[in-house]
Amino acid sequence: MTATLLATITGIALADSLNPSLFVAQFYLLTTPDPVPRIVSYIAGVLAVNLGGGLLVLAGFRTLVGRYLAAVPPAVGWGLVLAAGLALLAFGLWYRPRASSEPARTPRSLRPAHTFLLGAAVMLNELTTALPYFVAIERITAAGLGVAGNVVAMLLYNAVFALPLIAFLAALLVHRQRFTAQIARVREATVRWIPAILRWGSVVVGVALTAWGTAGLLP
Repeated sequence: MTATLLATITGIALADSLNPSLFVAQFYLLTTPDPVPRIVSYIAGVLAVNLGGGLLVLAGFRTLVGRYLAAVPPAVGWGLVLAAGLALLAFGLWYRPRASSEPARTPRSLRPAHTFLLGAAVMLNELTTALPYFVAIERITAAGLGVAGNVVAMLLYNAVFALPLIAFLAALLVHRQRFTAQIARVREATVRWIPAILRWGSVVVGVALTAWGTAGLLP
């Protein structure tokens, strides 16, 4: 795996991980009694769908490339990178968080098996619009890493993707009393700052992909 591909995967995964929808349920679970098993199962559900869905899409990409796109010039791949960069840039520039007056839904059951399904459901809903993930998969496919290399790259992406969720869990484990006492403030700060980070993170990654795609298209 080249340094360029590593940096691309990491940058896209960081931007993709800052999805407010993923944190809503986690913050609710943080306020429940003995939240650690529930949060662990919730994160496991998110990763199961994200990694499993990504591997299925990657397998489809490999089949498509192997059967139909072998003769397509490299410019097509660079064009996809450029298009993805422009799309992320446009999303970041036009994105405005929408305030919702509706109360957040809470799960009917807090058993770990059910919070696993909650995480899976949240991620399944987000996977249908995961443009950054598809861009990363296309880049992994274009790199020609082989089966083992593809799996390692996907595991790396998902490890970076899960970092914010794991960071909140680690904060709970290390500073349980202080973190629990200030969970409302943490939630408010996250709701306030994550949309801004998502917006400008998309702009930064979009600019980087646009520049990369443009450089690849230049003679």
